[in-house]
Amino acid sequence: MKTKFITLSVIVLVAFNSLYAMDIANTIIPTKHNKTLSLSDMAEIQPGLGTIMMEFGHRFYITYYAAKASNWELAKYEIDELIEAQEVAETTRPKYTTQLKEFESAFISKLQNSIEKKDWELFKKNYEQTTNACNRCHKENEHPYIQYRLPKEAPKYLKMAL
Repeated sequence: MKTKFITLSVIVLVAFNSLYAMDIANTIIPTKHNKTLSLSDMAEIQPGLGTIMMEFGHRFYITYYAAKASNWELAKYEIDELIEAQEVAETTRPKYTTQLKEFESAFISKLQNSIEKKDWELFKKNYEQTTNACNRCHKENEHPYIQYRLPKEAPKYLKMAL
């Protein structure tokens, strides 16, 4: 009798948890645009790695020209924002988390160090190594057609030199 009660209790708890999880996924949230989205809808529209890498590449590019112009504050800002974009990728695409964290510790940290030192020559060397690592990573992840190349000019919409 006691065993049947425990078994029945476990079944009820599992069923309740399943229903609770389904309710969370189907929770409807109104938006300011007179639309409603479920949590499941919201989970599905999170940015993929390709979208995040567009921001990553753009910030990577700005970092280079900011450092070249000795605008170390802008370079630091952009590299910090680049890391935040990478953290979004780690959350939305967890299968890449280990690879992204290793990339950050092996390469991005060196760029941060050269920015802190305000050392343009060291920064250039680290930037080239980071670029090469990016391109190797693309190949390793079956995207050999994605090869980052630094644009020849700084973006015109930002003032690089202080």
